[in-house]
This record gives sequence, C-alpha cells and structure tokens, in this order.
Amino acid sequence: MAMAGMRIAALALSWPVLWLMAVGLEALAGGAALRLAGAEGPALLAVVANLLVGLRFATTLRPGRVPLITRYARCDPAGLPARAEAYTRGLTVLWLILLGGFVLAHVLALGGMLRTGTVAVAEAVTCLGLFIGEHPLRSRRFPELGRATPWRTLRAIGAYAKAQHGKAPHAG
Repeated sequence: MAMAGMRIAALALSWPVLWLMAVGLEALAGGAALRLAGAEGPALLAVVANLLVGLRFATTLRPGRVPLITRYARCDPAGLPARAEAYTRGLTVLWLILLGGFVLAHVLALGGMLRTGTVAVAEAVTCLGLFIGEHPLRSRRFPELGRATPWRTLRAIGAYAKAQHGKAPHAG
C-alpha cells in the first residue's frame, strides 16, 4: 500500500502533471484577465501573446545561441545542411519581425486606430500564409532535403519539443 502511495505521489509531482497544472492556472488567469479587460481584452491578449512568442524567437537570435527555426530544422529526419543554417536564421528573424509588426498593430487597435477583429484576421492569414508559403521556397532552395511540407515541419517541431521534454525545465 505504501508503494502505491509513493507511485501516486511521484506521478503527481512529475513534470507533465506540473506542466498541465501550470497551463490550467495560466488559462484561468488569462480568462480572468480577458474578463476584467472588457472590450480591449482580445487586443491586449494578442499583444501579450505576440510579445511572448516574439521574445522566444528573439532570445534564440542572441550571439552564441542557435536560432529557434534552426533547432526545429535539425530535428527533421532529412537533416540540416550547413548551407541552410543562414536560411533558418533569416526565417527566425522574419517571424520575429512579423510578430513585432502584429504587436504594433494590436497596440494601434487598443488605441482605437485599427479594428481588433481586422488585425486578428490579418494576422491569422499572414502567419498561415508565411508558414505554408515558405515550404515551396525551401524545397527549391534545398532540393537535397526532399519536398518540404507543413506536416513534416510540424513533425520536426514535435520532435524538438519531445527532445526538450527530457531535459530540465530551465534548459533550452
């Protein structure tokens, strides 16, 4: 009986469980913040989300760090030739600039100069367009890697996340 209790305690304190608890608390806090923010809530949430994701891209562009998209590409089964590293760095920079632009657009929406819904639709279309549209370009620039597809990219991102899961939470 004591062994079963220890197993339950170990499971309750495992990283996946703690991570799910943190995500749940974050969702509750986000919902409360949106409710308190009223009509400006969606634009405010978009500013914060774009800032956080942009910050993730930006921190990997510092000297001595591996750009985020390079990390993803290294997890692709086709590999990443050295000549493609500048491409993935540039793509990381492009995503950072795009997200920064949408931070500005959502701030303008908060100021009443743009409509939040219009900015949100423009962001969704632009980000999806860049994500999907980049694949044919990558296929042409690096034919030795085979046909690049969104599904293959998502699998590489998933492989990267899975590899990171085995590391300590602060590793990165």
